[in-house]
Amino acid sequence: MFSKSIGLFGVISFHGGITIAAIVLLLIALIVALSVCVRLFVLLRVATVDCENLIVANKDIEAMVKAKSEFLVDMSHEIRTPMNALTSFTEILTQRISQNCPVELKDETEGILDIIKKSSQDLLSIVNSVLDYIKIDANLLKIESVPTSIKQIIHDVCHVEKPNVIAKHLDLSIKYNGDVPAIILGDPVRIRQVLSNLVNNAVKFTDKGTITILCEALGVEDSITTTIKPASNAKETDDKNRGSFSASSMQLKISIIDTGVGLSPAQVQRIFQPFKYTDSAVPQRSHKTGLGLSVAMRLATLMDGTIDIESTPGHGSTFSLLLNVYVPEGSYSNTVLAERENKIETGQHGSQLLSGLDIRIPKKKSEESPSGKSRPLQNARILIVEDMVVNQAIISTLLRDAGAQVAIADNGAMGVQKVMQDMDNGLLFDVVLMDMQMPVMDGYEATAFLRKHGYQRPIVAVTAHALSGDREKTLGAGCDDYIAKPIDNKTLIEVVSKYLD
Repeated sequence: MFSKSIGLFGVISFHGGITIAAIVLLLIALIVALSVCVRLFVLLRVATVDCENLIVANKDIEAMVKAKSEFLVDMSHEIRTPMNALTSFTEILTQRISQNCPVELKDETEGILDIIKKSSQDLLSIVNSVLDYIKIDANLLKIESVPTSIKQIIHDVCHVEKPNVIAKHLDLSIKYNGDVPAIILGDPVRIRQVLSNLVNNAVKFTDKGTITILCEALGVEDSITTTIKPASNAKETDDKNRGSFSASSMQLKISIIDTGVGLSPAQVQRIFQPFKYTDSAVPQRSHKTGLGLSVAMRLATLMDGTIDIESTPGHGSTFSLLLNVYVPEGSYSNTVLAERENKIETGQHGSQLLSGLDIRIPKKKSEESPSGKSRPLQNARILIVEDMVVNQAIISTLLRDAGAQVAIADNGAMGVQKVMQDMDNGLLFDVVLMDMQMPVMDGYEATAFLRKHGYQRPIVAVTAHALSGDREKTLGAGCDDYIAKPIDNKTLIEVVSKYLD
């Protein structure tokens, strides 16, 4: 009996041990699972917080980019307005001194004004480089693809640089190699900007010898043909006239070869970095890259190209712009082969200039015939809608000197009032020059209002806004044309004359 009791207790103990062990294991499993759940919850919470932080950070970045763009627009406007006064009034003074200043004072005074004008242009160039650099960073700069004459661009660049070439007694020439097409699809403004920077750089660091611009067609045999419909700034009404067409791909290489100071390999590595100095092999000479070359390289990249450098210290440099471009079908038959036969003529001071460039030494102002000044806007009625007194003075002076009758409105609302009053009286201004950023009513609102109420005469936007898309925005508001500040005196008269015709 006793032995049976012991046996039963042993069995209960045995089974109880198994039950306790199972319970312990189950508790451990529950604890582990709970720990994993807690860990997952913590991770999920952290991920949620991180996601919320990312959303907030993304909104902050978008706000910062927007603020940066707005700052860019405002800075462009604020800087260009005083620059407009400097460049325009300098030109006006130069013209008046040429006509009225005594001979003994004329050369000295014109020399001072030339320095002021050159310094203003240099400052504007720096401002433009800064703006372009910021626009590229903010993805605000768009590259166009329109039919473009590469020959015309090269000649324009050389024409701008001719005073510096002549002053330094350098020989300038242009050569073409291969079947360079007369027309390519590209952005003429940006190609001209890059080449201007490279040619100006070559002139600046070449004290004697030659500068050669060599344009070559590469990779024509490997070209492919595709169908293209390039972007256009034309109005929507012209869309029916712009059809797709075939175009072939090729590589265009434009090299600027100089006999200047040259660069070492280490200097070449730094030349495209912004605001860097590279010591030259020539004593007391250094390359200050500023932003020009940095912007040039970034523009070349945006145009599906690059800039290569070959240079030897003391023996000159070759900067080559390589672009992958499309050529409209049939353009190969219209090449610039004849340009290779142009003879080199010797200019004043011994400078040799390509005759085909139409580069000539302008006569000194003192040698010009003292005839009466041209008045291409004789009796034209022009309304200036502008809130800045300085700009009113500049534009009205230029127009009145050209023979125009000028009226002024201080803002868009006053401009609309003057135009509507004239319409009621049976009169119409020949041209309205409209600033776009004004108090009370800006130029966009004023232009849209006038178009809505039947005013069909030309309205030309004159604005310091010079970002990509600003021209299209003004045209979309109803303007017929666009002039950026600082105003080029000649451009202003030409644009107004065009709409009078």
